Amino acid sequence: MKTNTHNNIRPLSRNRIGFTLVELLVVISIIAILAGLLIPVIGAVRRRGQVTATVLEIQNLKNAIEQYKQKFGDYPPDGSNKVVFYRHIRVAFPRIAPTELNDFMTYVTESDAPNTTILNPAEALVFFLGGFSDDPRYPFTGKGGPLTGNRNPGLFDFDPARLTTTDETTYNTGDGTNDIFAVYLPKGADVPFVYFDSRTYMSRTIYSFNNTLVPPTQYPHWHQHGTPNIIGIVRPYRSDEARQATPADAYTYKWVNPITFQIIVAGIDNDFGKNLNPPQYKHYPSGGNYSDGDNSNITSFSRGTLEDDIP
Repeated sequence: MKTNTHNNIRPLSRNRIGFTLVELLVVISIIAILAGLLIPVIGAVRRRGQVTATVLEIQNLKNAIEQYKQKFGDYPPDGSNKVVFYRHIRVAFPRIAPTELNDFMTYVTESDAPNTTILNPAEALVFFLGGFSDDPRYPFTGKGGPLTGNRNPGLFDFDPARLTTTDETTYNTGDGTNDIFAVYLPKGADVPFVYFDSRTYMSRTIYSFNNTLVPPTQYPHWHQHGTPNIIGIVRPYRSDEARQATPADAYTYKWVNPITFQIIVAGIDNDFGKNLNPPQYKHYPSGGNYSDGDNSNITSFSRGTLEDDIP
């Protein structure tokens, strides 16, 4: 009895092809499921890496600021108070020529807000940690000074690719010239590092200007509107440690870093947090009065994001 070999083989071939297609569809489904599970994990790892990199860079900035104090005898001002700014220049550069001092103060004085300077708390960080001229009489306009266009190396090695003035392109000093001072962006962020000097956390009578109190420091400046890429407003943080009220400060909680400084970064969401109305102090580490934007902020006094440190 003859056997039809061809008839026996074809059904087997069809069955094998059909099984392979089903198997392929199962594999594709599994890959899709795994990808759906892994993408959020990869995103979280990437965000954590960005936070870690920012924390390390803040630590380097802190070290540079302490070196600045050792070298110049004073912490750098944040630009929010003209009196503090002027006094600092006199301390840091005691041999400065009168014409250099007067011309520089005229240059940095706000025309529409004369109690502040045109350097805001993000720009001041870059300006003072950059290099100055070796000429003690002309630290700003002398060879290698910050106003010469060929600046000496400073106390912090800023990555040139992350130095920008684009956050201020719509801002005008009021005298017909654009604000040219640079800010420094964290890796992968569009909002700069912000530096607050403890002397100007709040208005103080000893730092008054023409017998009027200067508004407490914040970023962006009080009179600065429409700044691109900036979401929310950041001010210095209070701690959870209670204190006695004083005539100069009726609020019964201490500042974080009350005699030094605070560095604050908006974090991965580029959002500093809401400006509470009426304004209220935000408390670290408890998270008192935080908005969603505050939670992702990274600071010089936190281990990572502010949200990570909430008890």
